[in-house]
Amino acid sequence: MKLFVGLITLLLTLNCSDNGTDDTPNCSEAICTEEYRTITVSVKDKEGVAVALDYFKVVVLSNGEDITLDASSSEYDWMAKNGNYPLFSDKYVAKYSNKKLEINFKGYVDDKLLVDSDYVVGADCCHVTLIEGETDIVLANP
Repeated sequence: MKLFVGLITLLLTLNCSDNGTDDTPNCSEAICTEEYRTITVSVKDKEGVAVALDYFKVVVLSNGEDITLDASSSEYDWMAKNGNYPLFSDKYVAKYSNKKLEINFKGYVDDKLLVDSDYVVGADCCHVTLIEGETDIVLANP
């Protein structure tokens, strides 16, 4: 009986060891969809009307890196009209693959800060994801 218990204990110990294997997926073997994902922030007033920000900024909290996505004037006009602004996109998948990142979104009107929200985002081998943070922002007094 002691031999049996000893053998079981030995087998369990050997099976539970971490042989230094890395659980991070190998992105070179990933099969991704061809869609391009962008996490957006919706800014509206309490009546549900889109808030047109004069400008916005997205920065990485750990180092202050500005990761605000560039937009043409027609794209920005669409964003302002609809109150939807890009937060984090698949543009950053290669740089932040299999990582979590704390970022901050600030939105301004007439050089007055109206929106100041923190988010935790991440990326797998293919696409970005929102981990934490509210993307539907309702302003009491825009």
